[in-house]
Amino acid sequence: MEVYKKLRQNNKKNGWDIYKRLVSIALKNNSTPLTIAIIGMIITALSDPALSAIMKPILDGGFIERDQEIISLLPLGLFSIFFIRSIGIFLTIYYMAKVGRSLVYRLREMMFQKLLALPIAFYDKSSSGDLMSRISHNVELLSSVAARSLIILIRDTITIIGLLLWMFYLSWQLTLFFITAAPFIIILVSTLNKKFRKLTHDAQNSVGSIIHVAQEIIQGNKIVKIFKGYTKESDRFKLTNEKNKISHMSLAFTEGINSAVIMLIVGSSLSGIILLSTFDFILETITVGSFVSFMFAMFMILGPARGLASINARLQQGIAAGENVFELIDEASENDNGKLDKININNNIVFKDVCFQYEASESSVLSNINVEIKTGEFVAIVGKSGCGKSTLVNLIPRLYNPISGSILIDNTNICDLKLDILRENISYVGQDTILFNDSIKNNICYGSKNISEADIKDALEKSYSYDFVNEMPDGINTTIGENGVLLSGGQRQRLAIARAFLKNSHILIFDEATSSLDSVSEKFIQLALDDLKKGKTTIIIAHRLSTVEKANNILVMNNGEIIESGNHILLMKKKNYYYKLYNSQVFK
Repeated sequence: MEVYKKLRQNNKKNGWDIYKRLVSIALKNNSTPLTIAIIGMIITALSDPALSAIMKPILDGGFIERDQEIISLLPLGLFSIFFIRSIGIFLTIYYMAKVGRSLVYRLREMMFQKLLALPIAFYDKSSSGDLMSRISHNVELLSSVAARSLIILIRDTITIIGLLLWMFYLSWQLTLFFITAAPFIIILVSTLNKKFRKLTHDAQNSVGSIIHVAQEIIQGNKIVKIFKGYTKESDRFKLTNEKNKISHMSLAFTEGINSAVIMLIVGSSLSGIILLSTFDFILETITVGSFVSFMFAMFMILGPARGLASINARLQQGIAAGENVFELIDEASENDNGKLDKININNNIVFKDVCFQYEASESSVLSNINVEIKTGEFVAIVGKSGCGKSTLVNLIPRLYNPISGSILIDNTNICDLKLDILRENISYVGQDTILFNDSIKNNICYGSKNISEADIKDALEKSYSYDFVNEMPDGINTTIGENGVLLSGGQRQRLAIARAFLKNSHILIFDEATSSLDSVSEKFIQLALDDLKKGKTTIIIAHRLSTVEKANNILVMNNGEIIESGNHILLMKKKNYYYKLYNSQVFK
C-alpha cells in the first residue's frame, strides 16, 4: 500500500503543469468571454493610473493657476474615468464568472465520467467522503481561485505597471527608491511557497474527512442509535473537525504573516519616500500637483500590491485543489482493451487455473479455480462466509480481473471482449440491494431502453412486487428515496430482482438474492426464478442450502478453493463438507 501511495505522490503535477492544463480546459469554448474579461481587466487597471494622473491638473491647473478651462473640463474627465472603469469592472466580473462556471461544469463532467469508468478496485480502497469533497469542494475552490488569481494577476499587474510608469514620469529618483522593496518581497514569496502548498493540502484533505464521517453517520444512523454510539461518533467528528480548524488556522496564520510583512516592507518604502521628498534636490524638480499625484499613485499601488502579495496563497490553494481534481481525472479507467464485439453467449463458461487477490491484501482470495459452467444449467455456489463465493461470480462480468488464469466463454477469453458486449448478456442481483432515489419504474428499467408497460408489469408480477407497488401513492411512478429507504428490505430486493427479470439476459447471477425475503415471498420468487431460468445459465450464491437442492451442479467452496462439486443427491451421498454444512442448517 505504501508503494502505491508513493507512486501516486510521484505522479502529482507541479503548479505550472496544473495551471497550463486548467487554462487549456478554460479556453475550450470560452475564448470569447475570457477575451472580453481580460479587456475589462485592462480597462479597470488603466483607470487607476488615469485617476492618479488627473490629480496633477486638478492641483496645478485648478487650485494653483486657477485655469478656468481646465477647471471646467476636470469634472467631465473625472466622470469619464469612473464611467469607463465601471464598464471594465462589469465586463471582468460577469465574463470571468461565465468562464469560471463553465470550468466548474467541465471539470465536474470529467470527474463524473471518470467515476463511471473507474474499476471496482478503486472504490474498494477509496473514501466516498474524499471523492465527494473532490467533486464538490475542490472543484469550486480550484475554479474560484483560478478566476480570482487571473483577475489579480492581469488587472493588478497592469495597474502597478501603469502607476509605476506614471511615477517614473513624475520623478524617476523617488520611483527607483520605491521599487527597492521588490527583491525582499520576491524572496519572502518564494520561501513561503512550499509551506502554503502543504498547509492547503492538509486543509482540503480535512474537508474530505469531515464529509466521510458525516456520511457514515447518515448511512448508519440506526446502528448509532441502537448501540448508543453518540459519544463515540461525537468524539470522532470533534477530532476531525478540530483537525480541519487547526489546518485552516495554520493556513490563515501563514497567509497573514506573508501579507503583513509585505505591507510592512511597502510601508517602510513609502515612509522613506516621504522623507526623501523633503530634500532640496527633489523639491526643485517637482511641482505640488506632481508630488500629490506621485503620492496618490503610491497609495493606489498598495491595493494591487496587497492583491499580488496574497496571490501566492491563492495560487497554492488552487494548485493543491488542482492536484486532487486531476489526480482523480488521471486515474486509470477500467481496462476495456477487448476488440471483439460479438460472442456466442450460449456456450459454456470455463474457469482455467483462475487465481485472484485483492490489491490491499497479502493473501489469495481464489486459488486455482478450474470449473466449467455449462450453458443453460442452474449452478449453485455454497460455502461459509468469506470463502470467495461473491468474488468468483464478480469475475464473470469483469468487475474484477484475475491475477492469473483465464475465464472463457465460447472458447474466447472474456478479456478479449468489449465490456459492454459482455455485460449486456449478464443480469446481476447482489446481496447489497442498490436502488436509486428515483421512481420504481426508472429503477427497474435502469439501463434498458424501449421498455413497454406490459414488460414492466410482467417483471413486477414475476418478482412478486406487483401488489405492493400498486399500493404505493403513485404506483410505479412513486419515488422510493435514497437507496429505496421508503421500502422494506424485502421490497427493495424484489425490485432488484424485477430489474433482472426485465433485462432478461442469458447469464443470471444471484448473490444471495432472496436473503432478505420472508418465507412466503421467497417461495413465490423461487417459482418465478424457475420460470426465468429456463434456457439460461443461472448462477446462484445461496446461504440457505435448501433453496439449491434442484441445482444441476453445486460448487462447494472453502478458503478460496472448490473442494466439492455435484448435484445435491451426489454430495449428500459423499458425506463430506457439503453433507455437514447441509445438516448443520437442517438440524440446528
